[in-house]
Amino acid sequence: MITLTKSTLKKIIYRSTAKVLFLVTVYSTEIPNEFFQFQSQKLYIDSGINWQSNTIFGPVRYAKLNDKTDSLKINARFGSSIFNDRKAIYAYGLFRFKKYFHGYLYPRVVDSPNNFRGFSGIPRDIKRGAFTSGETDLSGISFENDWMIIQFGRGRQSWGAGSEIELAISEKSNSYDYGMIDLDFDRLKVRYFHGYLETDSNFVNRYITGRGIEWNNNRNLLVGLSEIIIYSGKDRAIDFAYFNPMSTHLEIELNNRQNRSGTDGGNGVWQISLDYLIMDNLKFSCNFLFDEFILDNQQKDKGKESANAYSLKTVYTPIKKDNSLLLCYFSLIGVGTNTFRHENGENNFVQRNNPLGWEIGSDSKEIKFGLGWLYKKKIITEVKLGQRNIGEKNFIKNLYAPYDNYRHESFPSGDINNINFVSTGLHWWWKPNIAFLIDMEYNDADQSRSEFKSIFGIDIFYGINRTL
Repeated sequence: MITLTKSTLKKIIYRSTAKVLFLVTVYSTEIPNEFFQFQSQKLYIDSGINWQSNTIFGPVRYAKLNDKTDSLKINARFGSSIFNDRKAIYAYGLFRFKKYFHGYLYPRVVDSPNNFRGFSGIPRDIKRGAFTSGETDLSGISFENDWMIIQFGRGRQSWGAGSEIELAISEKSNSYDYGMIDLDFDRLKVRYFHGYLETDSNFVNRYITGRGIEWNNNRNLLVGLSEIIIYSGKDRAIDFAYFNPMSTHLEIELNNRQNRSGTDGGNGVWQISLDYLIMDNLKFSCNFLFDEFILDNQQKDKGKESANAYSLKTVYTPIKKDNSLLLCYFSLIGVGTNTFRHENGENNFVQRNNPLGWEIGSDSKEIKFGLGWLYKKKIITEVKLGQRNIGEKNFIKNLYAPYDNYRHESFPSGDINNINFVSTGLHWWWKPNIAFLIDMEYNDADQSRSEFKSIFGIDIFYGINRTL
């Protein structure tokens, strides 16, 4: 007979959970934003570590698995996160079959939907155990080998060089359903996706599609070019004209190849991205985005101007060790007054009452300094300070409203709200399955008084690992 003492049982549970964490990190699927692996990988990418895996096509994914077995492997976790302003029960599961086939699922049930970033589940009129809303944030199936990904499911795309400076589509948006194909030819990579955003109360269907190409010298330079399109229409079916990954929005729309004629059925933006590791510990990232081109002299004479956006980030990594990674960075973001808006407001870059990209919205600028520290692969702490300048035509106030005109005006426009902010956060994985989180922020967004917010929480989960 084998007798298990209390201490022995604790060790078995601890080691099993640690094994689950390790195995999960080597699967090549979507990572929930709240997980430690997601946050730590962003720091590694910003520091220039493992440059070969750097890409403008985000968000970050689990690393590829080298296991050659054909067994069915299942990894799952069931957990709860409790904060002073919100609570959630969640589960995450993924499976791998015959080396290349993957499935994943990440549902959440919450009590305060408005307090969870990226959560767009509809609150119910009744509560069940204090919880009012549920949503599947990530789910899908994929095939992935050394050079190709084919994926169908729900999630989000986040395109651009550098972390936290995405412009058109971001990891902070609400999730949506889409299909994606990604081809990796070593130094050259291409990606195409096509998805459904929502249907509003007027039965207007809204869709998103994107295509991009990047070149990576696998040492220190990454250059990318991409196009993102929102198209919509009352009772509009999915448009097969946009299924061609080699086509462009302008060619399709101006030649009436889409299933709705005219030039107000879609809105396209084009982005150039650059990531450059200047030295081993100094990295520069930038993105420049075009929304509306004003090339005609007649339009220029009438005072019209192009709509664009830009972002840049410089990261210096003074400490780059196995057990300690320290980053110092400076970032600058500017989004034009009419950028991400359209003459038809249904084609604005928004989804479920939130921006798809830069969360502050249009008609805004931000300058920020920050520190990020990853210690012993279990503690992440950050300090940020900066200023935002938000114009009176910021589309956050009315996300689905069309632009008024494209005449030249000051930027940011009108009465500008200047906001100074300081924030800090600590995420400590005390045990592989137990994390403590602290986030604090001070800002003077309200002209009459300053605001201080503090969030304290704990995340606990139980992991399962099975091979069948």
